[in-house]
Amino acid sequence: MDDQNLADVLHRRGPGARADLLEQSLAPIAVLAGDPDLDEFVGLETAFDLGQDVRRQPISADHDDGAERVGARPELSAAGRGQSCHVTGLYVSRKAKSKAWIREHVSDPYVQRAVAQGYRTRAAFKLMEIDDRDKLLRPGSVVVDLGAAPGGWSQVILERAGPGGRVIALDILPMEPLPGVVFIEGDFREESTLARVEQALEGGRADLVVSDMAPNLSGVGASDQARAMHLCELALEFARAHLKPRGAFLVKVFQGVGYPGFVAEMRKAFDSVVSRKPKASRGRSAEMYLLGKGLKNGT
Repeated sequence: MDDQNLADVLHRRGPGARADLLEQSLAPIAVLAGDPDLDEFVGLETAFDLGQDVRRQPISADHDDGAERVGARPELSAAGRGQSCHVTGLYVSRKAKSKAWIREHVSDPYVQRAVAQGYRTRAAFKLMEIDDRDKLLRPGSVVVDLGAAPGGWSQVILERAGPGGRVIALDILPMEPLPGVVFIEGDFREESTLARVEQALEGGRADLVVSDMAPNLSGVGASDQARAMHLCELALEFARAHLKPRGAFLVKVFQGVGYPGFVAEMRKAFDSVVSRKPKASRGRSAEMYLLGKGLKNGT
């Protein structure tokens, strides 16, 4: 059964059946430990070691939304209880640890809309909502998407920037190709990666830089907050160097230690700084977004 046919079947059967099907798919897995508020899954075939985080450190594009792409073939095989599992087609978070969470996620209207409309993550609707309000994306826009994998934000940017726009997506993790999107796999702190970005910008600068990055979580609150804020600082540094004068910057942040100082740095760099909490963000999630408009001269 292909992805579309499966999505049609799930739609006809309703949320209860969708959850039942997903639970059956997850039956071979004992427990996926961690925080159920993340939504980032990083490949069509990914090996997860339940005792370690196999994703590269320190940067990934974690979100708050749990398992994604519930319409893509839910086929799982376990290499051993409590050891590792192999995931094909369905992104399953190490953070998903209960049937209740699975039912909640599969019944989530944003997950259902993402499946129906062909978006790679429910996070796409966060960017849509912010853009509907703040009019960041215009036909012909040049946009850099930091922490882009698996590509939900890049899909939205591509649609709204139109054929005259350019989308340059970066991540240390691989991303399935998106026609019209230039994807650069690498760490934007490295000179070699920055050189590829500048080549893709064709000597110019971006109208908009967006960052939905978050660190792989350790479970130690103070450490995770510090790493999250460090990513925000790195993204701001990148934006200052690669935005056009008067350009805009949208970044995911988590309130806590370091947040007031980061807001102060944003205000130094931009004429206007506002916060946004999209409806598509889960209410329990600590994430929010800061939007800086009007990059100041000399920053």
